[in-house]
Amino acid sequence: MSLALRPVAPFDLSLSLEFLRGFGPMAGEQLVEAGSFTKAICCSGQAVAFRVRQKGDRDRPILDVDLFSDRALSAGVWRHVLGRVQALLSTDEDLGPFHALAAADPAMAPLVSRLRGLHHVKFPSAFEAACWGVINQRIQLPLARAMKCALMRRAGASVVVDGVEHWGFPEPRAVESLGETELARLLPGGRRARAVLELARAFSSVDERFLERAPIDEVREWLRAIHGVGPFTSGFVLYRGLGRFDGATMISPKLVDAASRIHGRPLSASDVAHLAGEYGAWGGHWMLYVWASTFVDAPAPGRQAAAS
Repeated sequence: MSLALRPVAPFDLSLSLEFLRGFGPMAGEQLVEAGSFTKAICCSGQAVAFRVRQKGDRDRPILDVDLFSDRALSAGVWRHVLGRVQALLSTDEDLGPFHALAAADPAMAPLVSRLRGLHHVKFPSAFEAACWGVINQRIQLPLARAMKCALMRRAGASVVVDGVEHWGFPEPRAVESLGETELARLLPGGRRARAVLELARAFSSVDERFLERAPIDEVREWLRAIHGVGPFTSGFVLYRGLGRFDGATMISPKLVDAASRIHGRPLSASDVAHLAGEYGAWGGHWMLYVWASTFVDAPAPGRQAAAS
């Protein structure tokens, strides 16, 4: 099945691909090629892969989305998958207000101009972001990735596209069905197993529209009531899973170093929080572009969203 999406311009898929290549929590979970990427998700127990390409330039973008599955896709399934693609790539995001703020910021204006068309690349679902948030607590990134992969292979599903097997992250009910003992085998150490189980139970019963549209205070409170979810993880899920900025709670040394380079002077974590706060609701995009400056290169002339 082939579908089309019309992102809010400017949109440059080549920048999203650069971001995906450098996004550690999803490393190796999609096939990123020149001008396209292929990834799988689980929907109603069915693995569905999607391949995304861009036609036109960043000011007149169209995304071609091809869907692949071993079974016929019902209207409900393909619409859900298309929604996940939109969420992953933030295609409905109007960056106009952020660009206006950045244009008045001498330190950020050159960076935002260089990365014009970069939308917020997120996890395909808030549940996956939440699971990563608790799996990744107090361990090294490679071990966290190995645990996430083990969970995906045990409870997720896969589909083969052009000879390559693509695995989708499991849905909440599939994780819940494993039980705490099996989860402890897959996610050893600390309280990860119980936390992921409680996340699965919570996300199995929540209306996604509540997470996306309810006042952020209510969503934050709902998240923090789940075992294993504290201020950092709730902020991470809101930001990386739902695209909702809840203040600069995720300030890493890497982000501080990048912001210091952009501003041409040493900054502290509190300085970075203050700078992000000056962007208000767009503070998350300020952080996104600062972080992206460390590994996302603007496309060379002629490489940007190759027209067809």
